[in-house]
Amino acid sequence: MSADPRFFENVDLSEVILTRFHPGDDLFPTLVKTVKDRGWERAVIISGIGSLEDVVFVAPKPAFKIPVQPAENLNKIEMKGPFELMSVEGNIVPLVGEFGAMKHGDPVLHVHCLLSHGTGELTGGHMISAKVFTTTEIFIAHVKHSKVKKKKSEVTGLLEFRNDL
Repeated sequence: MSADPRFFENVDLSEVILTRFHPGDDLFPTLVKTVKDRGWERAVIISGIGSLEDVVFVAPKPAFKIPVQPAENLNKIEMKGPFELMSVEGNIVPLVGEFGAMKHGDPVLHVHCLLSHGTGELTGGHMISAKVFTTTEIFIAHVKHSKVKKKKSEVTGLLEFRNDL
């Protein structure tokens, strides 16, 4: 199997919003709604701070192999919190095909963050869900002039950027 094609795109990130989420907001659906309400298909999470609880990460198990089989190769790490959100970044793009419970055209969120515990200890990684504890303030940019979508890679087994679909 050959890798998915490399590519680059010149994009325009000149339209940026700042949004504030409230206590109890489910972060991922609220991010999707914020982007959809603006009529955007693609966005990048530039930065964010605040506090979160009920955070779930996925992380590779030791010695996993490619292609990734999520149920076999990834640990789900659930953390109660609350945590101080030190940073968050990610992207939102439409899906091609199906992946798990997601259907063609659904927005795919890929989010990484760094959290601080009350002791000063840090935890970070690929976050798949969280709830806002007190507040979360996030800068989101519209990705203009892009054809990028996510599609399951035959090589990695994960959703990868493609702009040739």
